[in-house]
Formats: sequence, structure tokens, C-alpha cells
Amino acid sequence: MSPRRESLAFAATLAVVIGGFFHESLFQGKVLSPADVVAVQASFRHVHGPDYEPLNRLLMDPVLQFQPWLEFNRAMLRRGRLPLWNDLAGCGAPYLANGQAAVFDPFHVLAYVGTLPDAFAWMAAARLFVAGLGMFLLARAWGFGPWGRWFAGLAFPFSGFLVLWLLFPVTSVAVWLPWLLLSTDRLWNRPSAARVGGVALAVGLVLLGGHIQTSVHVLLLALFDVGWRLGAEGRRGLKRVAAWSGGVVLGLAIGAVGFVPLGFYLSRSPVWEDRAAEKVSAWAIVPPRPLDAARTAYPYLLGSQRRGQPNLAKAVGAQNLNESAGGFAGLATLVVLAPLGWSSRRITGRAGFLGGVVLIGGMGAFDVPPVANLLRALPVLDVADNRRLTLWLAFGLVALGGIGIDRLGTLRGRGWTCWLAGWALISCSLLVAAGMVGPAGPRLRARAEAHYAHGTDPAEAHARVERQVRAALHFVPRYLAISAGQGLAIVALAVAWRRGKVGGGPARAAFLGLTMADLVGFGIGLNPAVPREDDRPGSPVIAALRRGAGPPDRAVAVGAELPPNMLMRYGLADVRNYDSIELRTTLDFFAPLFEPEAGRPSRSSRRAVSWRGVVRALDRLRAARVAAVVAAGPPPAGVFGYVERVGGAWIAWLPNDPARNVQSDHGRIVVDVPTGHRGPLALAEAFDPGWRAEADGEAAAVAPWGGMFLAVEVPVGARRVVLRYDPPEVRVALAFSTAGFMVAILLVGFARPRSAGFFLPEAWTARRGRVRIDSVVSTGPGARFLTEG
Repeated sequence: MSPRRESLAFAATLAVVIGGFFHESLFQGKVLSPADVVAVQASFRHVHGPDYEPLNRLLMDPVLQFQPWLEFNRAMLRRGRLPLWNDLAGCGAPYLANGQAAVFDPFHVLAYVGTLPDAFAWMAAARLFVAGLGMFLLARAWGFGPWGRWFAGLAFPFSGFLVLWLLFPVTSVAVWLPWLLLSTDRLWNRPSAARVGGVALAVGLVLLGGHIQTSVHVLLLALFDVGWRLGAEGRRGLKRVAAWSGGVVLGLAIGAVGFVPLGFYLSRSPVWEDRAAEKVSAWAIVPPRPLDAARTAYPYLLGSQRRGQPNLAKAVGAQNLNESAGGFAGLATLVVLAPLGWSSRRITGRAGFLGGVVLIGGMGAFDVPPVANLLRALPVLDVADNRRLTLWLAFGLVALGGIGIDRLGTLRGRGWTCWLAGWALISCSLLVAAGMVGPAGPRLRARAEAHYAHGTDPAEAHARVERQVRAALHFVPRYLAISAGQGLAIVALAVAWRRGKVGGGPARAAFLGLTMADLVGFGIGLNPAVPREDDRPGSPVIAALRRGAGPPDRAVAVGAELPPNMLMRYGLADVRNYDSIELRTTLDFFAPLFEPEAGRPSRSSRRAVSWRGVVRALDRLRAARVAAVVAAGPPPAGVFGYVERVGGAWIAWLPNDPARNVQSDHGRIVVDVPTGHRGPLALAEAFDPGWRAEADGEAAAVAPWGGMFLAVEVPVGARRVVLRYDPPEVRVALAFSTAGFMVAILLVGFARPRSAGFFLPEAWTARRGRVRIDSVVSTGPGARFLTEG
């Protein structure tokens, strides 16, 4: 099969697998969304009843952040406006600058031109398709054989990291990792202007994905790749490094709009200094996390927050599923294929590089010194969440697995006998553990009761205990038994291959099938597909707030009710903001609202709000035009003038004068100045240096007022004031991004025809005489040899 036909066949196969993976949301009318988590609140409890358990409780961020933000992007862009300011969160806040809004993420185009909520599934499918196709082409460029490149291309998009973070901007960044390494490989082999442009486009896509920390991890891996190559070639590689560096700089220009406004926002937020204050010293030895590392082999070892599973991680001091199981690449990969790939490092230099990727990624993700210490000593990485280096782990294991499946014939020797015997022993131990879970039921119940004894309503605590114990007794033995059986099947297949009872083709097909079954079984349903009516259920509380607290008025909620940004899904404003970056002035102004939390000094709207805090901050809430406070329980008596029970929740109403003279529209405010007004005109909108004002067409000064709000100096006799949020840093960043993108396109577009395929395998573009280059095989970090077809 020619390389072009093979690539088309792979793309078609990958599309079929992805279509099956998302069949409910792509073809059966469901919505790829964890939005059913809203049903646990009193305001929505009527939808499924008080005992409803969401499909995945952990996935709150897509519901509270990324989905409402995507809808906001779409609405504003369709109106011909760039979304710069969000007046539905935190008395208004910079929007494009928060980074994770990902206004320029290319996958979001599917939502901008398509329909919501259907586009959620198509965007997720597109992300996995791009990841898989890029990994296939990278494996080909690195010289993998047919089995190896198909394995890598099919396994990587379903690996733990990409599936766990699928509905987050984290995955929108991570899917470009193989493309960045592919463009680096192409440039290193034959530098050209077109290939510099290819690196620049890949870097730009990484930065526009919407998650700066993952972007840093991806770029760091590409830098590690270049450093590895340079170490092998010495001075001969310096010119290539210079060309690659030029591509990176141009890519930074393309991605400027993704991080320059973010930098300005960070300078006005406490998040950076809070993280710096919380960071652990680079010299400190933090205990490694072996239980989290074990989930690289058995991701559901401690359960999860999925329906029907116990969530044992917190009880044993481990991280949640997303933060620990990102390195999962299939048990067969870990047991047989990746070790086989590593064993070929003396023949294939690329295997040594990938082994380094796995080692550094695993040690960094699970706090193993000295790598974890080194990361905490490096700027930017010292405040980044390096648990997400499980991306390196997943990528490295999949790529090593691709090399290993090609080199299955090297599964020989006494060392392999001991290795396989060890995994057989582990599998038998899991079987024994599965049989011990039932008798341990009373002890599990006692530990669960102790865990939920504090800070929880007794009735609710009892319900949680029973739910957790029942799920543990049902799920854990079954999962351990299945994992044990899977491990024994992998060992048996390896032994059968070694004894010649299974041929090479069937053995490779079996290992590929076992890996894909493992990965798909892990990921299917992890990102729920819910009925359309559950995507945005109606509520009497929401209807009441629309009548009495619609913009420009705002609301706030107590406890777990209507968490920050929930109201944005319904076009309502909340004085809290669920973004990880918030204006310092807003947080300081509302400080009395939030309850202090031991061990958590960070300032954030995600902190707990109680009725005591509402009473403490009552004057400030009124100043911010808060018209309603919502809670699952009644407010203290005698504090509020009017309180009503609406559905399953309580609403305390705060009187506010109607804002008849103010029209606010996400960064555009029009104020009809009252007759006879003198002095500054104060508005209940957060101040930011990006605000510009005109009074009857003449520029007017904007200044902070009352600690966090903005005020306009209005000339005597002025009738109308118009304010626009127009931060200069966004204009500058857009100029850089536009110029960088145009330069990169010109570099690619004006390249010679034989260099045009900067992202394509050599075999697609190189034909000389009667020799066709079918594959490029790596013998070292820069050395290559060609095989003739």
C-alpha cells in the first residue's frame, strides 16, 4: 500500500473508531456534556429527585466555565464583536484575557459556524482525530513500521490524558504535541523557510488552545527533543537549532493574543502571588505519590466520581482521577510493548529519547525527586501544576509501545521471563485482593463514617456513607478481578508468542486489540452524553431570578447552591467569578463575603459563602446591585425584608433602585446622565485600566471609585456617557498574532514544491529516479537511513 493510501486508510479507520466512541452524542441526539451535575442542587432537584447521582461529579468545570464561555464567544463573534469583557461575572471582568476562554481555538470554529449543543461532540471528535492523525504521521516520520504507526495513531487519542481532559482546553493544547514534534523533525532533517513556518504554525496552535500551563509542558517537550538531537550531533546541529528557534519565536508572535492579555490580567490578580506563596521550596522533599502512579496501570484502582463507583482517593490521600490517571496508555502497553520499545534503545536512538520523556514525565507528575525539585526551581514551572506532566508519560508510553509492537521478535531472554512472571504475580495478587474486599465491609463503613463525620449534615453523611460503601463492595472486587484477568491474558499472550504458538501478525493484532479495548473501555462514558433536556433544565428559581434579578442586577448563592458561573448559563449575573484569575480589587472588596478556610489562603470566588458572610457583606452586596441571595436553607430571621421559598430553594430579596438610565452590554455601557448631575458618575461595574469613556462625544477620564467600581468625570451639562472596554494590550497582541500568522503562511506558501509538505511524511513528497522512499528509520537522535521500495 502506498503511503498516501495508507494514511487515508488510517484516517478512515480512526474516524470510524471515534464515531463509535461518541455514537450517542454524534448520531443519537444526546449532548456531550456533564450538565446533569446541576441536578444535585436544591434549585434543580425537581428534575430527577433528591437522590439523583450525576454521571460524573468531577466534571464541574466544563459546566461552569467552558460551555458558557463558548456560548458567549459564539454570541459575541456572531454579532461582529470581539468578546473582551464579561459583565455576568464578578461585577464584570476581563474575558478574552482569562486565557481559558480560548476565543481563537480553531476547534471552537465548529461551534461558531454550527449549532450548540451539538457542536460539543463534534469538537471533541475533531480533537481526538487531530491527535491521532498527528501521532500516526509523527510515527511514520520517526521510522515506525506499519504496526507501530497504526498502534501509536490509534492509542494516543484514547490515552488517559486526552480522554480525561477532553472537555477542557487542556486537550485542545495537548492534541498539537505530535504536530509540533513532527514539524520539528521535518525542519531538523532539511531546514527550509517552509519548515520554519510549519514550526511557527504548530507553536501558534499550541498557544491558542487556551491553557498556558499545558502549552508550557508541550513546548518544554519539544525543547527536550531539540536538546536530545543537539546532544547527538553537536555543533553540526547549531544551525538547525537557530532555524527551529526562529520558528518558535514566530509561533510566539502568532500566539501572542493567547498570552499577552493574560499576562496583563495576571498583574491585576492575586493568583500569581498566591501561588508563589503556596509553592513548596525547590529543596524540600515532597513524599512521592505511589498510589497515583499505580493508576497509570489501573486507572480505576481507587474508583472515581463516576456514577456507581466509590471515590476512595481522598480517603487515602490520593489525587482525583484526572490528576492521577493521565498517563494511562493501556495495560498491555505498560506490561509488554513499552518495555520492548525501551529495550531497543541501543538500536533506535528515538527509544532512548522516549524513555527520558517517560522518566521525566512520571517523576515530575508524581513528585519524585530530583526531577520534581528541579521543576520547582525553574521559573513558570515553579507555579505550574506539574501533575499534568502525565501528558509526557502517556505520549512516551504510546510511542514506545509503537516501537515495541514492531520489535515483538525481541521478546526473548531470561530477563523477560522474570518480568512477565512479576506481572503474573501482580495479577494474582489482585485476584486475592478482590476476594478480601467483601469481608472488609464493616471496616470500610467505619472509615467512611469517620471521614464524613465532620462538617456534614448527619442525614446527608449517612446517605454518603451508605452510597460509598455500597459502591465499594460492588465495584472494587469486580474491577480488581477484571484487571487481574486482563493482566494474566497479556502475560499468556506474550508466553504463547515466545513459544511460537502464535504468529507475528496475530500476536501484534492481539496486542493492538487488547490495548484499544482497554483504552476505549476506560474512556467510554467518562465524559457523559446526557439527554438534551438535561443540558439546560428549567427551574422555578431561575425563572424567579430572571424576573427579579436580571442584569444589570446581580445575584449570589450560599453554600453549594448555584456555584459561581452557573447563572451565566442562564444569562444572569453573579458577583462571584469561577475563573482561576480574578481582579484583585473585586476579591478584596468582597472579602467579608467569603468564609476563611484553614490551609487555603488563596483569594478566590470559589471559597465558601454562608449566610453569616452574606450578612457581613450586606452593604457591599447592595453597592454591587445584588438583588437576590439564593440558598438551600432559609436565611436568618429579621435580616431581609422579603424572603420566599421557590421550588426547593430559598431566595432573600434585596431592594435596589431600578437602573433606568444605564444600558450595559458586555464592555459597552451607555448612561443617560440625570439632569443637573454634577461630579463623577459612579457605576456598579468593576474598574479596569482598559475602560475608555466619552461624554457627548468628548473623551472623559475613567477612575476607580469605592474600592473597586469605576467612575467617569462628567462635564457639567453632559447628557450621555458611553464607556467601552478597549484594552491596548489586546490590540497590540492581535497585531502581533496577525502579522506572525501572515508571515508563517507566506513562508509556507512561497516554498518550493518539493518542500511544501512540511507536515507530511517524506514518502509523500520524495521520488527520485526508480527509488521510492517508503520509510525513514531512526538510528539515533538525528541519524537516519532509508529503505528502498
